[in-house]
Amino acid sequence: MRSFQLIIALMVSTASVVTAQDPASGWMAYAVGKMPDGYDRITKLQMTWKVGEDAKSSRAFYSPWFGMDPDDNLNLIQPVNPWGGSSWSMYTEYFQWSPTSNSNSRSYSVAAGQTLQGLLEYNEENDEYLLSQTILETGRTSTQTVSCQSGKKYTLPYIVYEKTWPCADYPPDEAVVFYDIKAECDGTDCTDDIEWEANVKDANCEMSANILNSTTISITWDTSAASKYDALSHEELRELNAGGWGAKFAAADAALDAAVA
Repeated sequence: MRSFQLIIALMVSTASVVTAQDPASGWMAYAVGKMPDGYDRITKLQMTWKVGEDAKSSRAFYSPWFGMDPDDNLNLIQPVNPWGGSSWSMYTEYFQWSPTSNSNSRSYSVAAGQTLQGLLEYNEENDEYLLSQTILETGRTSTQTVSCQSGKKYTLPYIVYEKTWPCADYPPDEAVVFYDIKAECDGTDCTDDIEWEANVKDANCEMSANILNSTTISITWDTSAASKYDALSHEELRELNAGGWGAKFAAADAALDAAVA
């Protein structure tokens, strides 16, 4: 009964933020940047990070990522780095809230300790962004281009750890560091002028965003902490985390259950 009441409460909470769009339900710790005055858009955003240690084998799925939205928070572009329960992967994603649309670039496996570099770069001629994610050790790259819906201008940079699970399911290194952050506004370097702010959407596992300086931001957590999600069944957790990029992971997980039944 307790877990049923909790999942209902979480679903009500999710429903209440639908009109707010991003930050979406399931975002835990995140950092959001304020673009400096006098510019129209962020034309380039690049970050680098090390893939986390392998977590214990489970059926949990979650991801650290960075990305951008326009002012209305309805069109998220992001290089993502999901843990799928037993291994890491990387690709880029575009999620549009209205009308709902989603596109992913090709997914590649990536090993713990390898280095990822993500890039979001504006093409003025076609009013579109190149979304790119590269494994620096191998040069393998996943890309797609995304047109700006109705001429929207991307102004909000984010760094996020997303999808809520019991704390022991997260990587044992308890930190991911985004470094060598580089940003351009209207083609001009504005890295040091973006004002970053640390926030928490869905509190879990003491997740915290840490603004170390203008080019380095970390997210940390505690795998030994208690979580309000401990009381949920796996099926309830899967449903709770099935939004956005989690949909394909949830579908694959549900297929495992169906195959066993």
